[in-house]
Amino acid sequence: MKKLLSLILLFSTFAGAQVYQTFSMHFVRVEGDLEAFEKVQTMYMQKVAQNAVEKDDIAFWAFLKRVRMDNIDDEEIMNYLFVQSNKDITAMLSDKNRWWENASNILTKDEQELVAALQQSYEWTADHRHIFVDEVSIANGLGNYIQFNFARPKNLNGFISENQTLWKNYFSSNMKKMNMVNWGVGRHIAPLSQRWSTVVTWDMFESLEDLMKYRIGVGPPTPSKSKMSTYNPEGFRSSVIFQPLKFAVKQ
Repeated sequence: MKKLLSLILLFSTFAGAQVYQTFSMHFVRVEGDLEAFEKVQTMYMQKVAQNAVEKDDIAFWAFLKRVRMDNIDDEEIMNYLFVQSNKDITAMLSDKNRWWENASNILTKDEQELVAALQQSYEWTADHRHIFVDEVSIANGLGNYIQFNFARPKNLNGFISENQTLWKNYFSSNMKKMNMVNWGVGRHIAPLSQRWSTVVTWDMFESLEDLMKYRIGVGPPTPSKSKMSTYNPEGFRSSVIFQPLKFAVKQ
């Protein structure tokens, strides 16, 4: 983990204020032998993703597992998530972005056979992919739990502007006190419809306990100048927690 922290600090220094630039969130539903699916992604596909990062075909990749408090499998819930970032929308739309198609050139013959065997024990049953532009973000490292918050603000520009000014300063000053290591706001650019939220924010912590304390308001007082009740009167549509299982970052 310490190595990953140093890597993301290097990456954030390079990327500036918008750490994740243009990024996608690919939610998937997998059924069957989930341990086999996780093994394929963490041991083999991460290797292919890391190669794509080193070649600058992509900027960042993460594989995450949804956290469920009741341990009951809801068949309609997407139980895994892939997050991938690119330097801009041109790179996102490039054929090089389809890095997984290069697996046969990266994995050994034995590894490819193992992957093929493992894939027989699970099924990818549903998915949906969304593209965002990073409007503001702070990366002091990579934590063990992350919360994604989805909203459809009444005033999207006001929501983003306040995060870029008021809330960025607040988190910059208080993240360490809350054991928060990563925060940001992304504007949804595809697909666009009344069905989907128009913005996502994220809060990443060292532990699930730290995240839960943040949810119930334990920590430094929030800014009194906020106009979020006007910009986003209905609040977040949903807040979901994921546990990162593997990353691919520039070394």
